[in-house]
Amino acid sequence: MILTLNVGSSSIKYTFFDEALKVLEEDDVPLGDDAVDEVLRKVPKPKVVGHRVVHGGSQFDQPTRITDSIIEKIEMLIPFSPVHLPKELAVIKKLHKKGFLQIACFDTAFHHSMPILHQHFPLPVFLWSEGVKRYGFHGLSYEYILQHLGEEAEGKKIVIAHLGSGASMAAVLNQQPFDTTMGFTPAGGIMMSSRSGDIDPGVISYLMREKGYGVSQIDELINFQSGLLGISEKSSDMKELLELSPHDKKAQMAVSLFCYSARKAIGSFAAALGGLDLLVFTGGIGEKSEEIRSKICEGLEFLDIKNKIRVIPTNEDLMIARHVKAFIEAGEV
Repeated sequence: MILTLNVGSSSIKYTFFDEALKVLEEDDVPLGDDAVDEVLRKVPKPKVVGHRVVHGGSQFDQPTRITDSIIEKIEMLIPFSPVHLPKELAVIKKLHKKGFLQIACFDTAFHHSMPILHQHFPLPVFLWSEGVKRYGFHGLSYEYILQHLGEEAEGKKIVIAHLGSGASMAAVLNQQPFDTTMGFTPAGGIMMSSRSGDIDPGVISYLMREKGYGVSQIDELINFQSGLLGISEKSSDMKELLELSPHDKKAQMAVSLFCYSARKAIGSFAAALGGLDLLVFTGGIGEKSEEIRSKICEGLEFLDIKNKIRVIPTNEDLMIARHVKAFIEAGEV
């Protein structure tokens, strides 16, 4: 039996698989001091627990068994992901104390094999040596999509658009990661539900210098007050904004800016890849909103996009379970 855990901002999503990776149970429980115990009350004792860990830094390029030393190494990465890692680590530590075998599956691992050139920011080289680079995220989702495509992805130039409350894109060349929109943190890249995506870094220094913003205020602004929510001033939910947009100019602006941001990213990746053979939409918005997909693709006719679009539901939990099963079959747990 395999239990997968995906720790969010306010809840833990858990999925319980049998040995054949059939889902036996899945649900969410509110994130809190007793969240782990509540999950364990709901399911039989698992053989192994697999975790989605948002940031793996430079050292973690594959799923890794949790040990005391691994926990210490992940703790050192908290400055890279202060929004996500503390909550994920709290759950990992509780289960570690209870003696559970655990596997950490890092969302950054997929992107490790991107060309070195594409991992660089145009910053002084000493910052690269300190780990300031483009890591990319949503790697488990991209990995799942590529496995789903199988031979269809061979030799192809592909853009995968993972559009949910967090949104990013990955350029894939011949089944290998080539580039991605998110960078050092999950706040970069295209516009998202409440995250800004890429902005002029001068805006940050202006807010600190002229408006007295501190680090925590900047983090709050970029991660929780921007994106769809910031532009619409009403909601971070795309479905709600689409309903409002016919008679609400701010909601209409938020939707339009999101689609424009996504369209630019697709165009830039098509240029970087030297063409485009396949565009895959996934994630909550990407999978469910035909209207958003259509708006994003407006103006991309020059890429002969019409017959190159696929919609594939992602499954990060199943991807984690596959990694855990591989550990079990290799006798490593």
